[in-house]
Amino acid sequence: MPDDRETLDLDAAIADALAAVEAVVEAAVAAGEDEALAPPPEPPPPEPDEEEDDPDDPVVPRVRLLERRIHSLPERAMRRAVLREVMLELDVDALVSTLRHAVARGNNGRGHARELLQELALEPTVFREMSYDTVQAAYSRSRAQDLPEVASMFLSARHEHNPTVDEAFQGNDYIDHPVGVRREWARGRDRDRLDRLLHDRDHRVVAHLLDNPRIIERDVVKVAAMRPTRPEVLLLIARHGRWSSRYPVRKALALNPYTPDPIKRRLLPTLMRQDLRQGLEAGVLSDELREEALRLLRSRRTR
Repeated sequence: MPDDRETLDLDAAIADALAAVEAVVEAAVAAGEDEALAPPPEPPPPEPDEEEDDPDDPVVPRVRLLERRIHSLPERAMRRAVLREVMLELDVDALVSTLRHAVARGNNGRGHARELLQELALEPTVFREMSYDTVQAAYSRSRAQDLPEVASMFLSARHEHNPTVDEAFQGNDYIDHPVGVRREWARGRDRDRLDRLLHDRDHRVVAHLLDNPRIIERDVVKVAAMRPTRPEVLLLIARHGRWSSRYPVRKALALNPYTPDPIKRRLLPTLMRQDLRQGLEAGVLSDELREEALRLLRSRRTR
């Protein structure tokens, strides 16, 4: 049998353990009471898109509505249809004002506005379907109001030149087969063939490649950056519903000297500053587009 001293030591240890448990429980209860009595956290600040630019300007709600419509549509074809429907119905003043607000909101970091501007950049037919008089008047109005980013959207002059033999080539140096065979292979699963077809310059072959689910972003960037190449191939990429919204693809198109200037002009405002500088340093921009890139860099430094 344990003596009285051992019994007392055991009782003391048990008492100390119980006291420690009680202390932990009391602390937990107190913390719960403090949390219950604490004031509710303040709501987070509204997102930029939830704020009005100018509540007295009737154009702002229209621009925000268009931004939300474009953002809510998952398919590029549907977005194109909405853009054409809205833009072609506007008169010159409303057209310039709408684009002015969209550009300003995009420059101020509004995500939906940037999305809208991206769609306009990748869908130049919206402006080409306008009448000549409308385009000329809108361009003149934009220049008069010192809106160079808006005015550039109405520039559609192409810088054509006579292609070299290498530039005019529409075959494939890596596959010596007729175009019909290459088009069939572009739909297939053979990775080795697909890798060689990435060098194809026939836009009909590339169209099947872009739709092939086995093609990944890195493949499309390679095609978009390839030089020399055919402008028809680059135009396909710029208008493709799956790939045209990928930033690395847009960058490759904008920095490819074989990309037609109208496409580049609409892509430049969507590039980050370091990529604009890269384009200037690489010498892949025409004189007119160099001025545009420099202007974009200056305007972003002032914000």
